[in-house]
Amino acid sequence: MIKETKVCQNCKSPFIIEPDDFAFYERIEVSPPTFCVECREQRRIAYRNERALYKRKCDLCGKDAVSRVSPDKPYPMYCRDCWWSDKWDPLSFGQEYDFSKPFFRQFQELLNKTPHISIFNSNTVNSDWVNQETDDKNCYLNVGGHYNEDSGYNTYELYGKNCFDNFWLLNSEFCYENLNCERCYRTLFSQVCHDCQDTILSYDCRNCSHVLGCAGLRNKKYHIFNQPYSKEEYEKFLKDNPLSSRKNIEQLKEKAEKVWLSIPRRYAQMFKTTNSTGDFVSESKNAKNCWNLEKVENAKNIYIGGWLRDGLDASAHGASELGYEMSSGGGVYNSQFNVFCMSNDPLKKVHSSNIKYCYAVVTSNSCFGCANLRDQEYCILNKKYSKEDYEKLLLKIKKQMAEMPYLGKNGRTYGYGEFFPIEIAPFGYNETAAQDYYPLTKEQAKEKGYPWCDYEPDTKYQFSDYEIPDNISEVGDDILQKILKCEISGKAYRIVPMELQFYRHMELPVPKRSPLERHKDRIAELLPRKLHKRTCECGSRKGTYQNTVKHFHNSEPCPNQIETPFAPDRPELVYCEVCYNSEIA
Repeated sequence: MIKETKVCQNCKSPFIIEPDDFAFYERIEVSPPTFCVECREQRRIAYRNERALYKRKCDLCGKDAVSRVSPDKPYPMYCRDCWWSDKWDPLSFGQEYDFSKPFFRQFQELLNKTPHISIFNSNTVNSDWVNQETDDKNCYLNVGGHYNEDSGYNTYELYGKNCFDNFWLLNSEFCYENLNCERCYRTLFSQVCHDCQDTILSYDCRNCSHVLGCAGLRNKKYHIFNQPYSKEEYEKFLKDNPLSSRKNIEQLKEKAEKVWLSIPRRYAQMFKTTNSTGDFVSESKNAKNCWNLEKVENAKNIYIGGWLRDGLDASAHGASELGYEMSSGGGVYNSQFNVFCMSNDPLKKVHSSNIKYCYAVVTSNSCFGCANLRDQEYCILNKKYSKEDYEKLLLKIKKQMAEMPYLGKNGRTYGYGEFFPIEIAPFGYNETAAQDYYPLTKEQAKEKGYPWCDYEPDTKYQFSDYEIPDNISEVGDDILQKILKCEISGKAYRIVPMELQFYRHMELPVPKRSPLERHKDRIAELLPRKLHKRTCECGSRKGTYQNTVKHFHNSEPCPNQIETPFAPDRPELVYCEVCYNSEIA
């Protein structure tokens, strides 16, 4: 079997299917994809509403609930307690399969009549406004993390405490505005730092403390812009340039970014990993084009997850085997084309299997085209069958999906082997994670046939006549009663008590941008999830950096080839693993 080049039916760009991919498709008995890798991911995360949250009443008990479902949606919403209860029967919404209509049209009908859960979180304490989180206490507007306390506005924070406004932060405390950091304490405005304490505006530092504006340091203390200082000199610098002032932070950030660009970058963040490509991958093997993952094997095109084996094309997914085109879930075996499908305890044991084309199906087996279903088996469109009848009907449906595909806009067609069309997603495109990574205007989304949410609550805010002070020392408790106007979007936001307490404790200024705009700022700082084949730049004389030790290639440019998320036109100096380790590690 040889590789094959196809043209994406969505963006019309060419993409390659490798021999190993064909072997996997044969193994799980699906046809090769007709969408390119990027369009497939866009399609998956267009079903993942992370941070568009609303207040509305539960359609079962009538109580107010925090919900991912805006009040104008065409389907019912149950609060978390009601959805998980025995007060309703998901099978009561079951429908006969109609061979006169395309499968995806029938699935949309089911999706729009079954009750959707208000929000995905569990075992939380005083953390109503967190989504896709577990085991949180006193947290607010966190997304996609677990085991956090006294934290807010984080995306993928795990085992954190007293942390605000971070992306991918693990086992850390008192951290603010960081990206991809682990085991840090009092670390601020930094990226790719591990095991650091009192670290400010720094990049790729390890086991450092009391450093500011630094890059590529190991086991250092009291450094400013990569230069050593005495303890007294360092403390005087902070006193003269207090972080309590927004203006001072901006000035320091400008200087720090110049230091960041002066130090070689590792081609990709790969740790204890072999035969893999992507970025921020650890303890993995044969992981290709994978991003923010740990403990995966024989995987490809996976974005955020872990504990995966033999899987292709998944987003925010974990603890599975033989998975394909999966979005937001985990704890499944031999399952494909699913959203929010999981087991009740995915990290300990796989509880669900043979789940296909399902949405929010939990701890079930052998289900096809089901939505908002729990603890069932042999179900199609939420209707239960015997094992024999299920298998016979499923064969007929697969054949019908090939003969009568769903016709989307702009000539897109969807048969068996394609993920759900964005056209039938239960959220507006602008409500989902797709808008973070593949942003569209309302006009662009409508042209593509994608749903869009225009819902605005009836509440009309009267903005406070209040100018946020530059310095936190000038902020009084009265700010908690103010309705602030975001300097970027012009939309309203407020400061909550634990947030103000954090700024005061850390002596940091109150932000003038809303939480959503701050999230957008962090997303913009991430490297695009796209790999480029390049040559190591060590010895290329790019920039002014001079190697500190002799390298294997002596004075000649390094010949090593790399696959890196750093595009060739970016300003960073990118080294291969060998050259980077010679200089930095």
